[in-house]
Amino acid sequence: MTTNAPRTGTGQAADAAAVLRAVTKSYGPVTVLDIPELELRRGQITCVVGENGAGKSTLMGVLSGTVSPTAGEILIAGQVLQPGRPDHAKALGVSMVAQEFPLVGRLSVAENLLLGRHTHATRNAGLLRRMLFDRSGTVREARELLDDIGVHGLDVTRPVEQLPVPLRQMIEIAKAWGNRPLVLILDEPTSSLGPVEAEKVLDLARRHTADGGAVLFIGHRLDEVRGIADRVVVLRSGRLVADLSPAEATEERMIRDMVGSELAHGDIAPPTTVDSRIVLAARGLAADGLGPVDLELRAGEIVGVAGLMGSGRSRLLHTIMGAQPRTGGETELNGTPFRPRHPADAVAAGIGLVPEDRKEQSLLLHHPVRWNATLATLRRDSTRGVLTPKGDKKRSRQIVKDLGVRMYSQEQPIGSLSGGNQQKVVFGRWLHAKPDLLLLDEPTRGVDVGAKAEIYHLIDEAAQNGLAVLVASSELEELLWICHRIVVMAQGRIVADLPREHFTKERIMTAAAGTQPLVGTEEPA
Repeated sequence: MTTNAPRTGTGQAADAAAVLRAVTKSYGPVTVLDIPELELRRGQITCVVGENGAGKSTLMGVLSGTVSPTAGEILIAGQVLQPGRPDHAKALGVSMVAQEFPLVGRLSVAENLLLGRHTHATRNAGLLRRMLFDRSGTVREARELLDDIGVHGLDVTRPVEQLPVPLRQMIEIAKAWGNRPLVLILDEPTSSLGPVEAEKVLDLARRHTADGGAVLFIGHRLDEVRGIADRVVVLRSGRLVADLSPAEATEERMIRDMVGSELAHGDIAPPTTVDSRIVLAARGLAADGLGPVDLELRAGEIVGVAGLMGSGRSRLLHTIMGAQPRTGGETELNGTPFRPRHPADAVAAGIGLVPEDRKEQSLLLHHPVRWNATLATLRRDSTRGVLTPKGDKKRSRQIVKDLGVRMYSQEQPIGSLSGGNQQKVVFGRWLHAKPDLLLLDEPTRGVDVGAKAEIYHLIDEAAQNGLAVLVASSELEELLWICHRIVVMAQGRIVADLPREHFTKERIMTAAAGTQPLVGTEEPA
């Protein structure tokens, strides 16, 4: 890979790829970012950690040109970045992999990868002309780009909207990689990936710095941050409170600097209570790319689902929920035959689902927190099909209070909340519905360490109250921490069922890799 040529300015260190000087961002009287000075150096991975709302997104926004700072100056390779100009940031050599993928769902993988690219070939032939008349060249270039980041076998003519979240994440990474940037911004790039795919992304970051580029890596997985960082910057309340070397960046130190206290989840006890009553029994359950699966969940039990990307974790949950058509097998819910034709059937029967992609699959982003908090119980809370605003507000107020959602009003759009607070609203929605079975798909994706601890408490408390919980996660630490039992999936089947006393990372990964899945198959994670 060739990075942009150095553009070293007067007074700037030769190894500085980007410099922020006296950069602030305020919304009215509230200052959300205040950075006196921050330098991103060539050949260095700078990791940024902080709670949701700490200013990480704003920092990425001002550096990528999508947010105009209130004051201050940003230099990219010595040239001043024009505020609020993402096109100028890109021209200077900044590319960002956002956590929320800005992909065009109806366009193919190849078309998404080449949109906005300005290679020599596209300048000569014209991007639109190439995409319309040089299909073979577009497909070839897309395949080469995906091969370069380690994604093989994916049909690049397939519409992006048909792909699962992990593959969309890899496409977004490939798109940024193809711009040959000087500064590569990675916002939680591994949050939706399994261990094997996550390591590919981390290797890309290392390759980029080895070639002379700079990486700004936003992370919530602190063990991952420690494994990749050349330097760790901690933000709290919009301010830079620590700039740590790898030796200084212990997990305890990072959390203390992030939240202003000791370990946020240190007081969570391992789960202990399990009832004998079987809530869910699946026998020979099968769907496209899934099964046959035999599985039982008991009241008060938290069962984790582990596996590599493409193992069938999400597909299992979606099939139980009725969102994925089953092709065989039987399920029982509380001893009664259960065969949902639609997710609404599952909700009516007492099942809730917190999906992997909350913004696409769970939230009405431009509508009030109040609406989103009570979505799961509209039928139950209505009188002859009529909802009263007073009653709706009362129920929503109780939900956000019980969950500790941080906001200024339940009438504000939920899209304006941090990721952790959005996720707590989704949890609160289902806990208010009082289901018998709760399905959780990547429940803490894009959530900071403090919010993670709160969500773990919620899951544990729900289980203690008799709720059966099935949680699919790519974070092994998460499953090891909260689960009574972990089932491991590979190629759509359960290949191991481990009680808590047999939990080890090695045992889980050995089982998960026993049948190697093919990246790029049509099966979601």
